Amino acid sequence: MSNVDDLDALLTDLCELEQLLRSAIEPYRLALNKIGAVKSDVRSRVKQGVKGAVKGPFTTAAPVSAHRRAHRPGRARKIDTDHELRAFIEARIDRMTFMELAEEVAAQFPKPRRVGKSAIYDWWKASNKSR
Repeated sequence: MSNVDDLDALLTDLCELEQLLRSAIEPYRLALNKIGAVKSDVRSRVKQGVKGAVKGPFTTAAPVSAHRRAHRPGRARKIDTDHELRAFIEARIDRMTFMELAEEVAAQFPKPRRVGKSAIYDWWKASNKSR
C-alpha cells in the first residue's frame, strides 16, 4: 500500500466518522431547539400569569378558618395553656394587684407553673382586648 492509498483510506475513515458524528449530534440539536422553544413559552406564560394575578382581586371559595386567623408565632402564654393557673388568676384578678397576685401564684404553684407580675399583666391586657 502506498502513501496515497493510506491517505485515501484515512480520508474515507474521516468521512465515515464525520457522518456518524452528524447523525449523533442532530437529535441533540433538535432537542436543544425544542428546549429553547419550551423555555420561551414558559417565560411568556409566567409573565402573563403574574400580570393577571396582580391586576385582578384575590378571591377564594374557601372559608377563613378560626385556627388560621388566631395563629400567632412563638410559644403560647403559660396562663392560656394551664387551666388551673388561669382559673386561679381569674378568681383573684379583680381584687389583687399584679404584684400581690404574682406572690400568691408563687405560694400556691410549683416553680415550673409560676408566672410573674409582667406575665399576668400581659395576659390581662390581651384578654381584655379580646372581650
